[in-house]
Amino acid sequence: MKFLKLDRAVMSNFGSVEKNRVITVKTNVLSIIINLFKNKAPNILFSVISGISDSSSLELIEGNVYRKQVDYPKIFKMRIINKPYILYKTLQASLLRRLLKILADSYNEDELTFLIFNGSISPDNIFDSIKTNHRRVYIENGFFPNTLQIDRRGVNAANSLPREAEYYLNLPSYGVQDLPTKVQVRRLKVSYPTIELPNDYIFLPFQIPSDQQIRVHSRWIRTMDDFMDLIILFSTKYPDKNFVIKEHPSFRQSIIGKKPLRENIFFANGNSTEELIKNSRLVITLNSTVGIEALLFSKPVITLADACYNIDGLTRHASSIDKLNEFILDEGWLPDERLRTQFLGYIWNEYLFHGYFNNLPSDTLLKIESILQT
Repeated sequence: MKFLKLDRAVMSNFGSVEKNRVITVKTNVLSIIINLFKNKAPNILFSVISGISDSSSLELIEGNVYRKQVDYPKIFKMRIINKPYILYKTLQASLLRRLLKILADSYNEDELTFLIFNGSISPDNIFDSIKTNHRRVYIENGFFPNTLQIDRRGVNAANSLPREAEYYLNLPSYGVQDLPTKVQVRRLKVSYPTIELPNDYIFLPFQIPSDQQIRVHSRWIRTMDDFMDLIILFSTKYPDKNFVIKEHPSFRQSIIGKKPLRENIFFANGNSTEELIKNSRLVITLNSTVGIEALLFSKPVITLADACYNIDGLTRHASSIDKLNEFILDEGWLPDERLRTQFLGYIWNEYLFHGYFNNLPSDTLLKIESILQT
């Protein structure tokens, strides 16, 4: 079996594990056109001309455009930059979709597997727009250090983890010794001082506003501004409760200073996430990995969006303000201890791939093949 992937830097080591089994496709437009010529694709000039205005390809790049506009708002508000970027990405998506279809058709369905990074944004989301029955494997950061999600269905909220408590409770029992012991350490893009935390607080980790976890899997909280407004609402409703926020370390556009805050709202961008989880009374998240990390420390977790750990008895999912209010007031609730241990034990010992993008085991492709058989 061979594997086909795109030339994303983060996926480069998959091409060096077993070079003769991995096909890497260059994704800049010139390389795609050259590759189309090599594969004797007909009407290439027409494809280039029509690809610039291909509406179906435009849909594929919407997430990329939105991410640029959120991450670099001043630059991508300029039409002289925004318009050429959209045209280039549309052309890239249109031509790449054609090339990938040609390459896929040159292999039988059981001879080639697509290695897809995340799968939600271009160019990797182009794989799912190709009409072919070749197998797909989606790859993304794991939930704990030095791990990856490698899944046939998708990653994060779209992954194949069962959402029924009974599945985990019926597994052979895991013990404390079978659980992970460390959480992710996220590097700060901007330096912040640590703050002295209040004695009792609710921890609310922010996420990258342009993340597909929010764009695709969050139904009623669509932006971090929405999340902030919700926190302000509850801080006003419950002045005796403290709300501690940490913005995502990888996002440079801080919300601090953009909205008037009450005295019971604290930003702790400089404090470690592990410290913030351990000392909290409750964690409220959209669908961040921090929710799983909080379970590691036996904290009650409320999610506001679709998450792979939205499991009755393990976490509580609030799909409205009224539900969130109900759950916040229920201060005695805790995750079922056996379910918590079983869930964490399963994802650590069975689901997650142990290895990272820059540290792949030599038998990585063999392990991917075994995942395909499950």
